[in-house]
Amino acid sequence: MGIFKMFGLGFQTTNKRIKIAFYLWVINLLFSLVVIAPLYLLLQNEFSRSLLENQMAQGNNLLIWMGDFIFKYRDFYPALLGWILVPLMLYLFFNIFLSGGVMGRIVSPYEKISWSNFLSDCGKYFYRFFRVFLISLIGFIIFFGVIYRLISAVFEIWIKNASTEWPLIIISNLKFIIAVLLFSIVRMFFDYVKIRLVMEDSKKAVRSTLLNFTFLGKRFLKAWILYLLVGIVAVIFFIIFILVHRVWPQNGLFLIFLFLWQQLYVFLRMWTKMLFFSTEYHFTALNPNY
Repeated sequence: MGIFKMFGLGFQTTNKRIKIAFYLWVINLLFSLVVIAPLYLLLQNEFSRSLLENQMAQGNNLLIWMGDFIFKYRDFYPALLGWILVPLMLYLFFNIFLSGGVMGRIVSPYEKISWSNFLSDCGKYFYRFFRVFLISLIGFIIFFGVIYRLISAVFEIWIKNASTEWPLIIISNLKFIIAVLLFSIVRMFFDYVKIRLVMEDSKKAVRSTLLNFTFLGKRFLKAWILYLLVGIVAVIFFIIFILVHRVWPQNGLFLIFLFLWQQLYVFLRMWTKMLFFSTEYHFTALNPNY
């Protein structure tokens, strides 16, 4: 089956299971509120009765008030750092946890979606996916600690011999594109490992990882193009969001509509995450043999 037909199947599955995207959006919103609320209350206490409040709302003098804020709370750096790092770690675990619910419901197309079976899948596959995450760190180290550094070293030779700044600009953009492509390969590879674990209801993360080399080794280009096709959809959503965000008035009642626009984009990100998994599921189902 062609790539675009598999993309179409993934698109249909994602829309049929769109309730999952709503679950992800709700959880993401609640998580964001829990993380942002302390900072909001602190800023409200500091600036609610000052002229800087209006200037901050309009985006003026941001460096000034940030400087004052950092200077005043300079003795609380460990607490502030912990307040930043802990939510980041929790968000990482949440992503691993929620991925189990998304994949579990996608791989069970004939079962009704509910909070109970979604959360049940989240818990069921968390430990398996966490092991896959730990294994994926090896992949990221190899691709970015070895392959990317070798490519960068070759580019550095070209930059040293350049007589203008244009080679530096070109190389910087090429390195960024290469980094994104390498990242997509690692992410795609371990997505398929997780898909296999769910489809086979297996707990053997290492075995599934090793077998995945054979599976993708025979179909790598086709699978990667399909993955990049979904990635293009994500990029289009991001560009539209940025363009609208930049021209949207950021004062008064417009802030409410801006918030709604931001939440719509978050929902579309959740939808795109489902689209990645749906297309990978159909690709695996249509190519079942290693």
